Parts: sequence; C-alpha cells; structure tokens
Amino acid sequence: MPSSRRAIIRGQWNPAFPGQASRSLPPVEIVSVIVSTWPQHLNAVSKAVLALGNTEVHGRDRKGKLIVVIEDSSQGAIGAKVNAISGLQYVLSAVMVFQARDDDGAAA
Repeated sequence: MPSSRRAIIRGQWNPAFPGQASRSLPPVEIVSVIVSTWPQHLNAVSKAVLALGNTEVHGRDRKGKLIVVIEDSSQGAIGAKVNAISGLQYVLSAVMVFQARDDDGAAA
C-alpha cells in the first residue's frame, strides 16, 4: 500500500519501507493474575511461574502474594496457564483480575 493518511490510520504504513504495508501481527491475550502462596515458598512459586513461559512477575509482598502477567496467543492458552499456576505446589489460589486482547502486539 502506498504511503497515505489512510495507511497510517489503519496501521499499514511501514516507516522503514514507505512503499510497503506493514504486516499485521497476531493478536495477543493479556491477563493479570493474583497468586497466593505460603510466604516461605514465595521464591519457589515465583520461579515455577516464570518457568511456564510467557509470564512475568510484576509484584510481590511478604504475605505471599504475587502479581503475574501472562501473554499468550489465545484464551485457551491463557486458561491452561492459569490452571497450571493454580496446580503448582504451594499455590493456594490463582485469580484472574484483568483480561485484554492486544490486536497490534506479539507474544513475548
């Protein structure tokens, strides 16, 4: 698509190659999960969550709570990952508190 105002608005303008449209990236599902665990096992649970892939621990407190962000390609993949987290040893609960779909992003 040639460079035009319409191409820019639609996100189809590639500044590196003005004469070519940019490729659409696959949509990404993003969720935040609060994970509760025994305080003495906080580090072990955090490492286990990170080992699942496409997860980030954004916060923690001494009482045994982790704030986890998961990015994946589908709602099914997200659900499977939340189920995996809730089944980890020492996890008391895993509760989704935020969900969004990013149609312009790529999975981490």
